[in-house]
Amino acid sequence: MFKDFNISKFKKIKPPSNNSFKTMQEIKQLEKIPMNKSNVKKYDNIEKAFKDIANKKNIKNYDSKLVSKLIEKSAPIIIKLKNYFNRPRPNVTAKKLKIPMDHYEMDSMKTPSYPSGHSTQGVLIGLVLANKHPEASSDFTKAGKNISESRNIAKAHYKSDSKMGEQLGKEMYNHIKNKI
Repeated sequence: MFKDFNISKFKKIKPPSNNSFKTMQEIKQLEKIPMNKSNVKKYDNIEKAFKDIANKKNIKNYDSKLVSKLIEKSAPIIIKLKNYFNRPRPNVTAKKLKIPMDHYEMDSMKTPSYPSGHSTQGVLIGLVLANKHPEASSDFTKAGKNISESRNIAKAHYKSDSKMGEQLGKEMYNHIKNKI
């Protein structure tokens, strides 16, 4: 599915450095976002978030195996980029900079921060499902965006992590849209 996806262009899009003014601004932006744990929990499980929409919209031919496959096949690319940049999570950087940060710790926060995998996969899957189910296209694309935003609400990712993830998700969708 993504074997021939070229990540070299994404390796050139670097995150702000840990002790930069931009990173400090992003930490302050995150702190202004109200914590909403129910929203964060709702969108942490990507497969469930999209399945809930399919159920709500009464979509009978929803392909949960395709969603699982998209998550599985996109993960190695995301992990390669995360390990390449090795950006610490916002709460780690905030602690080093002695800035108090209220965050919501989740099992899905065990990898480096940049790019956001949830943002990548949320946008990728949202676009795939929107294409397959035009009757619910806005619901699926909105869910992808909500998945991305929920990571900022949890303070799991900087906004630049989410932005890069969304960009990567769109590019991955464009790469496979004619193959699925």
